Amino acid sequence: MIGMYLLLNLIQAITEFLPISSSGHLVLFGELYGLSEEGIESFLHLPTTLAILVVFFPTLLHILKSPKLWGILLAAMVPAGLVGLLLSNAIDLVLYSPIVVAVNQLFWGSMLWYNAVNYHTHKGEKPKRWQELTLRQAFTIGLLQILALIPGTSRSGITTLAGMWNTLTPQQSATFSFISGFPLILAASLLGLKKVLSNGELTAYVETIPLLIGMLLSFIVGIICIRLFISRHTLLVMKISGIYRIILGTLILIWLI
Repeated sequence: MIGMYLLLNLIQAITEFLPISSSGHLVLFGELYGLSEEGIESFLHLPTTLAILVVFFPTLLHILKSPKLWGILLAAMVPAGLVGLLLSNAIDLVLYSPIVVAVNQLFWGSMLWYNAVNYHTHKGEKPKRWQELTLRQAFTIGLLQILALIPGTSRSGITTLAGMWNTLTPQQSATFSFISGFPLILAASLLGLKKVLSNGELTAYVETIPLLIGMLLSFIVGIICIRLFISRHTLLVMKISGIYRIILGTLILIWLI
């Protein structure tokens, strides 16, 4: 159980911040090893939430002092937050399956690769910083972020694509995906922590030291992946992630057949 828990932390850190879908990978992991994802997935968000906080602390502090930016973030957060709050149980029941993951990996992997390869500025417009988004653009990004509730989509991937479609640079889009997702991931991690501690599903098998080591591993790897995705290599990360997702989706379909 300890080795599995460490592996789960590693998978979570990589797949949460690179656009390859953390929920999709955890669904597959659960199918292969018979591990229930209830509460566990959300609990694993805790160290990755801390990674976002560390990397973007100055930016988040600036946002707190700048009420004019609150509207942009709320417009991008509220749609997915509301749908997740109201329909999360139904989504888990109906859509958490390998076939859904496979289809989403194939589709969004293709979208990531295509948009990265064919990226260009929009009709001569100067690419914007995320702080320059209109409320309508931010709300559009928020609506598309709802799709990230479906396993295999990737929240960072869909939000980055949506930002690029609304004149943000790839780096700015990736940055906005993490900043706008921070409150949602934080809420999910706290909820998951409550579930896991109350039912003892994880703590009954993992001692305190391995638990802390796993969280530290996820935290460090998470910081590395964040910095990679928001660097000048954002498009390269998208291309490689797209190819990986297409291959993974294909392999899942072959496995299911």
